[in-house]
Amino acid sequence: MSESSTPPLIEIRHVSHEYGLAGGHESELVLSDINLSISSNEAVALLGPSGCGKSTLVRIMAGLITPRRGEVLWKGAPLTDVSPGISMVFQNFALFPWLSVRGNILLPVEHLPPAEQQTRLEQALATVGLGAYEYSYPRELSGGMKQRVGIARALIASPEVLAMDEPFSALDVLTAETLRSEIARLIASPEHPLRTMVFVTHNISEAVFLATKIVLLAANPGRVDVVVPVTMPYPRDPESPEFRAAVENLHRILTHTNLPDTVAGQIEPGKVSTKFDESRRRISPVSIPYVTPAEVLGLLGLIDHEATDVFELAERLGKEFGAVVRLVKAAELLGLVQTPGQDVEITPLGREALAAVPSEQKRMVREQLFKLKIFELLIRLITVQKDQLLSEEELVRELAMALPHEKPRQLFRTILSWGRYAEIISYDQRKHLIRLYEGRRAARATPNADSATSTSATTPGSASN
Repeated sequence: MSESSTPPLIEIRHVSHEYGLAGGHESELVLSDINLSISSNEAVALLGPSGCGKSTLVRIMAGLITPRRGEVLWKGAPLTDVSPGISMVFQNFALFPWLSVRGNILLPVEHLPPAEQQTRLEQALATVGLGAYEYSYPRELSGGMKQRVGIARALIASPEVLAMDEPFSALDVLTAETLRSEIARLIASPEHPLRTMVFVTHNISEAVFLATKIVLLAANPGRVDVVVPVTMPYPRDPESPEFRAAVENLHRILTHTNLPDTVAGQIEPGKVSTKFDESRRRISPVSIPYVTPAEVLGLLGLIDHEATDVFELAERLGKEFGAVVRLVKAAELLGLVQTPGQDVEITPLGREALAAVPSEQKRMVREQLFKLKIFELLIRLITVQKDQLLSEEELVRELAMALPHEKPRQLFRTILSWGRYAEIISYDQRKHLIRLYEGRRAARATPNADSATSTSATTPGSASN
């Protein structure tokens, strides 16, 4: 077989995977139609927000999880068991506390002759700098040293591919930086047999530092969004212009993908129809991200005085980028912030809401929610019912049809949170029924007629809501 026709080491073909939820009646789609290949001498980073299935995907590659649909190939042949050429390094170290460093590292090669075991052990210990700790136990080691043991255990089997699931996220900054440098040295060294790697990360700089190819995954469900090559030679200097440009490029891609400049699916305030048209059941509404009104209003206080880069905002909040993106997207849907480029800045409406009293904030949020098609769909579903009562199960089914890539139960809880906060809907927790809020029922044809809200209506926080 010629080099040009050599199959990739790992090939993912139309892989989808789902997990069953509690009760066994539903399942959650985690990965959807993934197609990806990893060839020799590639270092591939899986980058994306929490919940996009990165860890599941790397375990599927290693044969630790069998996908529900699609297939995984190892060197062109279907993978039916644990991959023979992949070794895993886990985030939580996964060491056996009753075994010494020596015992933990030797586990993958216990079938080899003692002399071969010893030779490999000495090489692995020298590679990760643990020669003096061969007979120590995990309880005697720092987090960084434990992860070195995990890496040595993966390397001792002489794998063709090193797979790592966020191996540095549980470490302090200095230790993580040191281990990243050591892994980069191994991958770049022509003398070392390990030349291929796939790893999961949330860290953009880490992806640029180690990878030759970065796979950006989108969430809900996880799917390949963009594949970005990284052509800089090793070793890479994080302070170099080329490195910074690569990081900025990923920032732009992530920002453009997650924070579009325009928000689709809006209608004019006060134009919510109460007549349900079956042919318009699928109106392609925009989903509301899974955040609360309090979180969005809190965001406004952080960016009140000046525009803030979304990645800087994530650092200030101490949150993962994907969580901050959800928060910013929700605020942008409501017209409270705008996102030119990578910046997040408050709008005049947002500034007005920030200065308003709570009752006025509710009114303003309510007016913005009425512009979203997902709330147009909600109101139509309620008003088409003879008794003006919509069951939770029916709404969840409709959400699953209208937004097939979202998690319908989670989206239901988000809509419920926002709808009750803005006094658009009420919810009976005992009967699992949704109705228009008392004042909205009286004025549903003119949603902005807030003066019609009944003072005797049940409060949103009560059990009958």
